[in-house]
Amino acid sequence: MITDKYKNVVFDGSVFPDSPVRNDVKISFTDEILNKYIPAWNNVEAPKGVKLLCLVVADHEGFWGKSAKHKFATRSFRTNNPGNIGNTDSGANNAFPTLEAGIQAQVDYFYKIINGKSKAYPLGKAVYIPPFYSKEIAENIATYKKSPYLPGYRFTFTGRLDQFIKIYSTGARSGNEYLSEICSFYRNHGVAVTGATTLQELAAIQ
Repeated sequence: MITDKYKNVVFDGSVFPDSPVRNDVKISFTDEILNKYIPAWNNVEAPKGVKLLCLVVADHEGFWGKSAKHKFATRSFRTNNPGNIGNTDSGANNAFPTLEAGIQAQVDYFYKIINGKSKAYPLGKAVYIPPFYSKEIAENIATYKKSPYLPGYRFTFTGRLDQFIKIYSTGARSGNEYLSEICSFYRNHGVAVTGATTLQELAAIQ
């Protein structure tokens, strides 16, 4: 049952309390990830820890084209922007000339955070994410299966994965599905991560 229990709620910290973070989620990639993204991803230079983050984020963001299975191509696919970097809930799109350029943009985006150069992810500083009503979720309840009323958060940003994902993804503020996919994907590649693992630690994985 979908309820509006998080309307006007603000959590102190970055942990969503109402579902466990898992590392045993089954992950299967779309044909577009396997046949388009990964070949381009192989041509982009970055440490293993960062490249794995790029790949699992692209998967979760929904990188697929129009096909017999999918009635439409997602905007991440249409714009060569697998991480949806700069694509907003209001419908603004940020396009790249090639898929490799879009993947490189993912790498650059994560390194901007890691190096403390991102205003949206201010290392060592307080972050306040206000409660939010998502029109996108409201219009796609059957897809998201959650209330459009999302909780807010207060924390000091240190680069933690659970902090990162709540700033990065609006929907991730009222669930742990995104974080669980990330943790499970790294586990599949022999790397143990949790919500407390930092992006800086991922960047050290070669």
